[in-house]
Amino acid sequence: MADHTGQRVPPTLGKYVRMRALQPTELPAHPDLAEQQKAGTPPNIQEFVLAVLEEAEGFMSRYMTQTFKIKDRSKKSPPSTAPVELLSHEISASDIPKEARTSEGDNSPEAWFARTSVHENVAKDGTASWEEFDQGLRANHSQHEMEYTPDVKDAHRILDWNNELGAVGRRVGTWEDVEMGIVEMYHHIPPPLNDRVFPVLIITAKATQDFLVVQIPVDTASIIGAKYKLGAAKIQHAMYCSIERGELLDHGKKVKWQMATASDAKGVLPMWAQKMGVPGAVVKDVGLFIGWVGKRRVGKV
Repeated sequence: MADHTGQRVPPTLGKYVRMRALQPTELPAHPDLAEQQKAGTPPNIQEFVLAVLEEAEGFMSRYMTQTFKIKDRSKKSPPSTAPVELLSHEISASDIPKEARTSEGDNSPEAWFARTSVHENVAKDGTASWEEFDQGLRANHSQHEMEYTPDVKDAHRILDWNNELGAVGRRVGTWEDVEMGIVEMYHHIPPPLNDRVFPVLIITAKATQDFLVVQIPVDTASIIGAKYKLGAAKIQHAMYCSIERGELLDHGKKVKWQMATASDAKGVLPMWAQKMGVPGAVVKDVGLFIGWVGKRRVGKV
């Protein structure tokens, strides 16, 4: 897209995949949210999921390619043999839709980090097959993330929309095997900092040549079944949003794996310190996943 001067204009940002916790009233109807949703009209589940997936896909395929700056093209993350390209971008508050800001006059930017790695589509050491990427990252995403990430100690699923999505064949637009749920991701943080809990709405889906995993902050304070309540001793509620995309390239010979995330660990940890730690963790995850896949392949996990 170009403006009247001929310069490329980044696509407009969406309102869902933002650093703002969605409220139960903003989510599709669910029996466990009936009390919170009784005064309003919840969004249609297919329309909601499709809007989130289209926003996430547009962010990865257009917005990220036009606005993110490359910090390093060849980071290493063993045992993965693929170089990792690290990128970053700060989204100013003026670019964020007003309905996605936490309050009137909120001028908080979003600090995003992203990575891209291209892997040989083979089930062997140092890489993984398309099926292994899909089944390890998209299918049962939260549980698998806990298995291959040492600092994640729990992935507690509060509720899901499996029945509602099953009624439409788990298809939304051109996406298949669509799933949506709310999960509390519990991360251990080295002392003296408290452990963090990240409550997220997670949506996963696949198409013929790609898959998406979208995680959005959600407010679980009033939701029955939440395991980690606000104010619990030695636990800090925090937030992140993320988009993960897997894509087949080169006539199926390669797998492109991308991830973009923004986060806020809250508590006493200043944002400048968080920004220093996130890039390393983003790159490290590639090796953690590839190593886990290799062990899984031979029945060691």
